[in-house]
Amino acid sequence: MNQKFNEKGQALIVVAIAAVALFGFTALAIDGSRAFSEKRQAQNAADSAVLASALAKTRGNTWKPEAFTSALKNGFNNDTTTNEVFVESCADVACPGLPAGAINSEYVYVKIIIHIPTTFTRVVGLNQIDQAVDAVARSVPGYIDEAAYGNAVVALNKTDCKSFWGHGNADFETIGGGVFVNSTANCGFTLNGGPNLNTPSITIAGSTSSPVVAGANYNAPQLPPMTMPNPSCGSAIASQNGDALSPGTWNGAFPPSGVKHLQGGVYCVNGNFSMNGNDTLTGSDVVIRMDSGDIKWNGNGSIKLSAPTEGPFNGLLIFVPPSNQSTITINGTNDQELTGTILAPTSDVVLLGTAGTNGFNSQIIGYNVEFGGTFDGTIRYDDAKNFDVQFGPQIEVTE
Repeated sequence: MNQKFNEKGQALIVVAIAAVALFGFTALAIDGSRAFSEKRQAQNAADSAVLASALAKTRGNTWKPEAFTSALKNGFNNDTTTNEVFVESCADVACPGLPAGAINSEYVYVKIIIHIPTTFTRVVGLNQIDQAVDAVARSVPGYIDEAAYGNAVVALNKTDCKSFWGHGNADFETIGGGVFVNSTANCGFTLNGGPNLNTPSITIAGSTSSPVVAGANYNAPQLPPMTMPNPSCGSAIASQNGDALSPGTWNGAFPPSGVKHLQGGVYCVNGNFSMNGNDTLTGSDVVIRMDSGDIKWNGNGSIKLSAPTEGPFNGLLIFVPPSNQSTITINGTNDQELTGTILAPTSDVVLLGTAGTNGFNSQIIGYNVEFGGTFDGTIRYDDAKNFDVQFGPQIEVTE
């Protein structure tokens, strides 16, 4: 007897299995997409909150409430049911992503946990998806301090060779502060020929130097950005009276012919600052701002200039704004006395000639610094006689 098997109903089983699989994919697509979208929203909220908190911290304000306020504006109210918001100092909790050597108290940590109710995946027993995001930011308030950690000579160039370059038979000494080379190039600090450099410290942001300098500190952090000063002449126009010049704006060769003395105040110069032959120039409590033009001193002239000893520009003698990239060439003489900071962040500074042991009671900050030829001089750094700079607040997201 032949039996015929009835296959009716088997299609329903296949359809049922396929429907479950299809339903699972649908649940995953819908609930998973929602979870992904809300996690991204939470991350953006955490980033905004940690920045708001860090900014408040740099200003000396209460910083935790700022983070909660920012999170609330982005839809996270810390109701503990749908979301939780945590704000802490990294001095109190372990924070992810801190760099080596970090000062934990400088960092703020925000964590947001979101609880997302599911729609379709409830059928498999998953009623809620929990997601956590976090963000870390560094907050350093602004402050006033010695420029470049009190080094006497500073080359700010960050990347190039010969940022600090000595050559020839030069004899260069610094007292009271060392040399800081901001370049990370392995040739940023270069000595060629037979120059003699006598300094209490050499700090180099680069990894190596050829030849390696004994006692130098390599791989140092590059200098933090500093706020440039803004000595202003206002509407004052410099005017000549005999051999004296009053402070103010001067357009043209500086100092003008016949001037041997600068009265105290700020000079805003648009022109070359030249000293030649047996020129003489004296002045105390002066700030010379070189808005355009270069500085070139040659010959056997007598130059005796000193910066203000009080006020907002205490210790600032010569300032070359970043917009002026002209070179400063000082071919020193034994009858040269400069007291105060020479701040030229984008200008090359070239030191030549014989400056003597008392020629520079200064701090020299340039883009590149070169000494060579027969330069024979000493840079004496004393914080009380030089300019302290404003360092702006630093805020950065690290995680």
